[in-house]
Amino acid sequence: MINWVLENMTNPSIQIYDLIESKMNEIILTINQTYSIFEADKLHGELRILDWIFYQVCINNE
Repeated sequence: MINWVLENMTNPSIQIYDLIESKMNEIILTINQTYSIFEADKLHGELRILDWIFYQVCINNE
């Protein structure tokens, strides 16, 4: 997940904030459509990581 963000941050044509937010929304949608607690738990972990990265990227660019 962190590598995905770092790879996309190196491309100046990508709006990283919008990309991270879009990925977070995609994960939330997948969580809401998942019936397996084990799969949902893994996705919640990815969502927490993205939320932390989003916060760090935004706070460092203010």
